[in-house]
Amino acid sequence: MKLQNMDPSVCAYEIFPQVVQKDVPTRFTARGLGIETALTPGAQYTLRVIGQEENNSAKILRISDWTLYDGIDATADEKGTLCFQYTFRREQIYTLRLAKREENGELTRLTDFRVFCAAEDLYCRTPLRGNTHCHVCTSVDGHEDPFLAAALYRKAGFDFLAITDHHLIDGSKLALEAAGRIPNGLRLYYGEEVHVPNAYIHAVNVGAVFPGGVGLDRWYHENEEACLAEVQRIAERDAAGLPAGVEPMDYAWRRWISQQIHDRGGIAILAHPFWEWDAHNTPDDVFRYFAKEGFYDAAEIFHGQEPGCRDSDLQFAFWNDLRADGIRVSPLGADDAHRRNYRWDYECSFNKVYSVAFMREDTLEGFREALKNGFTAAVETYEEVREHVAATYRLTKYVCFLLDRYFPFHDELCFEEGRLMRDAYLGDEEANALIGQLCGRVKRYRNRFFGRET
Repeated sequence: MKLQNMDPSVCAYEIFPQVVQKDVPTRFTARGLGIETALTPGAQYTLRVIGQEENNSAKILRISDWTLYDGIDATADEKGTLCFQYTFRREQIYTLRLAKREENGELTRLTDFRVFCAAEDLYCRTPLRGNTHCHVCTSVDGHEDPFLAAALYRKAGFDFLAITDHHLIDGSKLALEAAGRIPNGLRLYYGEEVHVPNAYIHAVNVGAVFPGGVGLDRWYHENEEACLAEVQRIAERDAAGLPAGVEPMDYAWRRWISQQIHDRGGIAILAHPFWEWDAHNTPDDVFRYFAKEGFYDAAEIFHGQEPGCRDSDLQFAFWNDLRADGIRVSPLGADDAHRRNYRWDYECSFNKVYSVAFMREDTLEGFREALKNGFTAAVETYEEVREHVAATYRLTKYVCFLLDRYFPFHDELCFEEGRLMRDAYLGDEEANALIGQLCGRVKRYRNRFFGRET
């Protein structure tokens, strides 16, 4: 397991909760960890509150004196724990600078805690890390057993996953069936990568199952004549109103795919729009028009790619241009992995690209609602470089905070669970017994971090 490169303050001290609701009084507990940083029972401490996006420049920056910020005084109890209350008034990252008050009244700086204050509409949502585009051995070019692949995603810190084999939902079905026998905290969705009428169109179906328990691709081939007629009607009906650069039949196929997925309760995603297969997978004019009209629920802004390709750079730039023009499309990151190992290559960007979705509830409907209202972010990181986030400024600052303060500990707990998922699936009875005891630890830590303990 790769050890996280964490700020020393999160290893030597702890504070809970670390995400709070704006304008709501919050009670905190803080302490040092181990003998080196333990707080002294009965000693006086103060915490200076420093908002990342604001400062009193006339009073503070002119002389650079952090002791002039608003402060909270607290006395360590008999266990060396500080308990205090504070109300934050602005959505942003705050530093709580912990200092010990010496006998002469001076302050000795000890560490910096970080807290994120969120307005109610964001605070009520849970950040979940996931992937909605990958392949396993049931795919024509994939590898690995579906549930073993799912266990690897959980081991890497993922909260939700859609396996999306080419033309099939079979891999996702097999993973869901196995998950029903083995306790785990990974939310699995049905999924497939859709290629109708042929492979030049790439779309992702998350959640939609068609009559007979099949995916859209197979259902299309079983009803090809009727489907072709529907697509032709869409092209004839809408051709006159299409903007320049949008070819009627190309439009009709893409529109029909999204409609079929939506009609069966699924989520439709534009897959790697600028992946280059002779030309871009999705023409610029089509991407813009479909984003403007909201025909798809989201687009992959970052996705797994071979070395040297600039697909994600172009998608990110195009997405920003759309936003500048007032066109919103929810961003997703997807690894499109065809195998899962920890060596990066053409087939494996596993754990290099993913999404963070801020959901009101951990369900397919919760995911759909987050996409509809713009509460998603795409994340990528390659070769030990810090994460690159595609999201609004509001969500980017929150995601960056979570990448530093929440996900490292979250991922450690997921690692233990993912290993046990694998072993239990392969018949290890001890692992099967242990996972039932451990799979709730991620949720318990989450509740503590976000102040939702009851």
